[in-house]
Amino acid sequence: MSTDGQRIFAGQYRLDVQISSSLNCPMWRAMDLLLKRWVTLVLLPTSDSRSVKLLQECQAAAANDRRDVIAILDVISSGTITGDFLEDSRESYVGVVFEWLDGESLDQLLIKRGEGFDVETALQQIGIIANTLAYSHSLNIFHGRLRPHNLIFSQGQNVRLSGFGLDSALLGSASTNSVAQDIKDVGNLLFAMVTGMWPLVSVDTLPAAKSANTSELILPSAVHGGISSGVDQIYRRTQTGEFSSMRQVIDALSVGEVEVVENLQARVTRFTANSVAWHPEDGSSTSRFKSISVAAIAVAIFGWIGLQLLTNNFQSPDAVEESISSPLPDIVITTPTGTGEQVVISGISTYDPFGDDTENEDIAPLAIDGDTQTAWTTVSYRLATMSKSGVGLIVDLGAETLVTKVDLEFTSEGHIAQIYVGDTTTPDFSTATKIGQTDGLSNVASVVVKEPKVSRYVFVWLTPDLPKAKSGKYQGGIAEITVFR
Repeated sequence: MSTDGQRIFAGQYRLDVQISSSLNCPMWRAMDLLLKRWVTLVLLPTSDSRSVKLLQECQAAAANDRRDVIAILDVISSGTITGDFLEDSRESYVGVVFEWLDGESLDQLLIKRGEGFDVETALQQIGIIANTLAYSHSLNIFHGRLRPHNLIFSQGQNVRLSGFGLDSALLGSASTNSVAQDIKDVGNLLFAMVTGMWPLVSVDTLPAAKSANTSELILPSAVHGGISSGVDQIYRRTQTGEFSSMRQVIDALSVGEVEVVENLQARVTRFTANSVAWHPEDGSSTSRFKSISVAAIAVAIFGWIGLQLLTNNFQSPDAVEESISSPLPDIVITTPTGTGEQVVISGISTYDPFGDDTENEDIAPLAIDGDTQTAWTTVSYRLATMSKSGVGLIVDLGAETLVTKVDLEFTSEGHIAQIYVGDTTTPDFSTATKIGQTDGLSNVASVVVKEPKVSRYVFVWLTPDLPKAKSGKYQGGIAEITVFR
């Protein structure tokens, strides 16, 4: 192969430009000549004492198939750089090939913005990071050295994590307890996101929030306004060892511990693990109907009382006593009744707030196609419990419809599903309109609504525990959803 003066590593990767890095190791953008794609290539001489650890840790980290992790594509134990102009090409390198991602790191974004993110955005991103790390920990894979440069925001502002197997091997981990270190680093990233500063010494061009000669724990609210004690509490607990697992961090975000300012709790509890509901959009017809009904009842009651008081002023004492002792008129509120007819479903989509916002979205229609031999399924998981707090389907009824019953057929027994109704496609986890739950004892279930609800959307949420699939892994599946009015 003629290299025409180009530098080729291991006969496959053409070095293009060297990338600025704080890893004390050459990092390149390179072209994979075999697959014709850009990659990130890290090269470390095999004579470097860190090369053995780098090789071992990256080989282990390559098993992390989480989609919001920048993947390791190849690990080369020993390769040389060739090129006609090179005087000495005998140096051998360990090469680690990562997927190439166009985007900006957290520190770059914060420096560009000149301030931190709003608290809601920061908490959403931290929730994604914590879920990603919880999944990685379930594979016995740890980061060990999370810093702002490890969070890459693509053009769509989706956050992805880099540096698994790389940063801790090259820079070392600050602790032998990898779980505890990752938890601390997640807290530090939360601090950076809301303040624009790093809580310890200056890191990745971010200024330090405190002087190096103090050991006192500084809280986010001490360096930036508008941050509540709830955010401070989460950060403090990540630093003091109160969290022993990443799942506990996720749970702390889930139960509304982080109340920021008014109305923030509803937004923060988007990470709630065990309750899901919709917050009706302002001006929705259901909200107007409820408001008008309450107002009409109030007017009727106070109007009747006023009439009695006015009349009693002109009656004899006996008449007044009789009138006062008369009970209030019964106000009858009727509950709508259904017809038992099947609702024609308008559409369906996945809801994956704890993952990458989609989970086999393309096959979601198989859950409403009328064929129980086809099904929407989750991705396969190695463990019986998902690495996130669940995943669901949103069924669009096309218009506000009375919902009296929801029938479900799963691909197998063992599915625990919570059923909700609502009036928006953006479910919020602060209030719940739950109409029932399956028990997992059968692959078919019928949820009958005790108090029928008028709603446009039905939300089927699979909880984290999944049944075992024929493949030997764990997977959820819904073959058919039928809604009745």
